Amino acid sequence: MINIATVSYLNALPLIAGLEREPGIALSRSVPSELLATIETGAADLALCPVVDFQTSEADLELVPSGAIGCDGPALTVKLFSRLPFSDLESVVIDRDSHTSVALLRIVLHELHDCHPVFIPSSRAARHTDADALLLIGDKVITTAPDPHVFRHRLDLGAAWRTVTGKPFVFATWMTRSGMDLGDVPARLDRLRRLNRSRTAELVAHHAQECGWPEDLAFDYLNRNLRYDLGDRELAGIEEFWRRCRDLGIIDELRPMRLYPGEG
Repeated sequence: MINIATVSYLNALPLIAGLEREPGIALSRSVPSELLATIETGAADLALCPVVDFQTSEADLELVPSGAIGCDGPALTVKLFSRLPFSDLESVVIDRDSHTSVALLRIVLHELHDCHPVFIPSSRAARHTDADALLLIGDKVITTAPDPHVFRHRLDLGAAWRTVTGKPFVFATWMTRSGMDLGDVPARLDRLRRLNRSRTAELVAHHAQECGWPEDLAFDYLNRNLRYDLGDRELAGIEEFWRRCRDLGIIDELRPMRLYPGEG
């Protein structure tokens, strides 16, 4: 039995829809910030982890190139909402559910606005309507977005990254502990991803409403905003992100990228 941990957001459906019916697989769900711990503790053999976790984990990890959640332009569901012009920000309430998006926000605010605010973590960031700025991720950007008349300044972090680097951005990808034997699971995940990409309309019809999304917006989001490949351009984007994290002191020292099964 291979234990797999993932998120429950709409954006993960093209990677995981149908996985619960696969033989020899046990599936669990959590928020992004908790998935790394499932690998480190052995509760999961494979997890859809934020990409920054590869560098910050105490465990030796490998990326499993069977799919990812990323974008090559606007991400739609990773956004900064602000009352003030971004260059004037002194503090941001951040969504505690994310690791990668917080690091990405530091980078784009530094690069585009020479801004280095204090970040205030919260498990209920969307409710801090008295804050100067909010970073929200996932379905909350659609279902509980703050009042646009109050939070007039908005920054899509996927679009901002593309402006800064010209590269796609990867928010999360499959990871496992070094030395794990996952059998044929990586190949099965890749086949499932390809199948699900061909049936987006069906996934939207079954799941958009339960996630709080209008169906037409959900269809465009999964088809146009998000990318699920982990090819050479995406891997280059990950390495660029890690380098910029190091340059800003978000991570201390870069680990070389390792791909399952043990390839450098």
